[in-house]
Amino acid sequence: MKVAFAGAGRWALALGIKLAAKGLDVSLWESNRASLDRLHSTRRHPDLPESVTIPETMVATDDLGKVVDGAELVVFAVPSDALADVVRQVKAAGPKPQAFVTVTKGIEPKSLKRLSVAISETFPALPVVVLAGPGIPRDVALGDPTSLVAASSNETGATLVRDTFTGGNLRVYSHGDVVGVELGAALKNVIAIAAGIADGIGLGINAKAALLTRGLAEITRLGLAFNANPLTFAGLSGMGDLIVTAFSDHSRNHTLGVAIGQGESTAAAMAKLSGVAEGATTARSARTLAGSQRVEMPITEEVCKILYEGLSPRDSINRLLRRNPSQEIWK
Repeated sequence: MKVAFAGAGRWALALGIKLAAKGLDVSLWESNRASLDRLHSTRRHPDLPESVTIPETMVATDDLGKVVDGAELVVFAVPSDALADVVRQVKAAGPKPQAFVTVTKGIEPKSLKRLSVAISETFPALPVVVLAGPGIPRDVALGDPTSLVAASSNETGATLVRDTFTGGNLRVYSHGDVVGVELGAALKNVIAIAAGIADGIGLGINAKAALLTRGLAEITRLGLAFNANPLTFAGLSGMGDLIVTAFSDHSRNHTLGVAIGQGESTAAAMAKLSGVAEGATTARSARTLAGSQRVEMPITEEVCKILYEGLSPRDSINRLLRRNPSQEIWK
C-alpha cells in the first residue's frame, strides 16, 4: 500500500516513519528546496530527536506527481493557510486514491471553511478523513503510546485510515462526528496559546485549570452552533488534544504563548518558532465564526487582542475576571 504526504514537516515525518515501519510505501512532497536538501543530507527533521532518522525506503521529493501517483491514501500535512493552494496542485497531479486525509489543524483563513470541507469541494467523489488527537510529533516518533481519531462521514474511509495508521505505538479510533473532531482539533490551539501566556506570566495551576476548562466550554459552544456532538469535545480531539498542546514544551502554540507572556511581541515570538503555530491564524478565524453565530468566546477574543491589538496579558486577565457572573453550564 502506498501513502503519499503532501507536506514533509515534523508531523508528516513522524507518521510516515511509523507507516514505513509497517512495511508501507511512503512518499513525501516538499516544495521548499532548502528543506528538501536538508532531508536528503541529514535524513532527519530538526524538530525531531536526533535518534529519529528517515528510512531509506521513504522517498522525499519536490515532484508532486511522482509522490501521489499510485497512492491509496493522500495525506495533506501543510499549514492551514497553504492548504487551498496545495489541494489545487494535487488535483492537477491527477491522483486516484481511495481517500484523502488531512492532519492539518486549523480553519481555512479566507473562506472560514473547515479544512475537510475545502478538500471535499475539490474532490467530491472521494472520502475525506480528518486524523486528529493528542499527538506531539516528537513523542510519537520516540515511540510514546499515542491515540488518535480518524473522522469521516464515510465510514469506510474512516475505517481504512484507522486500520492503516494503527500499529506500533499508535492506536487510532474511527469517528463519525467530523465537525466536532475538526473544530476541537483546530480551536484547542487557540486555548493552548492562552495557556502558554498564563505560564509565561507565572500564574499557578488554579488559573491554568480554569482557563483550560472554560476554553473547552467555548470550543464546545461554537461546535454546537455547527451541530457537533458535545461529547466529542470530551474525547481525544477535544480535551485530549487540548491537554497535550497546553502542557507540552514541544507545542509551538504553547511556546508562542509563553514567549508573549514573558513580554515578547507577537512578531518576535513567532519569528523564533521553528514552524507554524496554527493557533495564531485560527484565533482570528474563530473570532469571526463565533461572531457570525453569535457565540461567546471570551478567551479566544482575548487571545486575538493580545496577538494582534497590543493588549497586555494582565489587562486580558482582568477583563476576563470582570465579566458578568453567570451559570457554568447552559441547557
